[in-house]
Amino acid sequence: MTSKRRTRRSYRDRGRRAVGTRRIREEVHLCVEGASEEQYLRALLDHRYPGHFTPKFVGRRGRGRGCGTSLINLLEAARKHEETMGGAARQTVMVIWIICDVDQNEVHREALERWRREGDRHRSALQSAALEGWLLQHFDTPRRPSTAAEAIKLLSVEWSRYAKGCDIPKWLIQRTDEACRREEQLLGRRDNSGAWPVERSSQMPALIGYLDERARQRGWQACG
Repeated sequence: MTSKRRTRRSYRDRGRRAVGTRRIREEVHLCVEGASEEQYLRALLDHRYPGHFTPKFVGRRGRGRGCGTSLINLLEAARKHEETMGGAARQTVMVIWIICDVDQNEVHREALERWRREGDRHRSALQSAALEGWLLQHFDTPRRPSTAAEAIKLLSVEWSRYAKGCDIPKWLIQRTDEACRREEQLLGRRDNSGAWPVERSSQMPALIGYLDERARQRGWQACG
């Protein structure tokens, strides 16, 4: 009885997936303030990078879920998550992103700065004054609200069906690049990479830039 010989794959085929196999999605570790942030980030990952990422939400979250959240709670949750992951976090070079508003979080600014100085794996993208201010930049007539209440009011004018924690539609995510360009125009030469965002700006483009780069390494190409 003759033995079966294994066919060696050409070096050109190494790293390629076999036909019919599914590529494992990369986890994105996110520590978010509320249900609105969670819904936005789910939509961003699903519609901008289909098939590439899966969100890993860290800790308890969501003002709309009856458990008030502040920046200091997010920092504690991020630390506990790292402790829970242990060696796995070091082996995978796990990056944790904190996503929240500056609203009522100024008192925790120094704590965020200390956490970020601990290493490049600690990152944040804050909104001034609220997530709704960032969402406004996706519309034809964007505004720059100075408070969270004003941001919600203005967004409700542009998008009558908007409510805290609602599903974020694909058409809004498709305007992500335009929203990022508007942030660049607002900032001019000002640096927005610190722990605290420039007034009335959003640091969400920092997270999007990170995701774009990670996705490109997986073969993703931006549309448009």
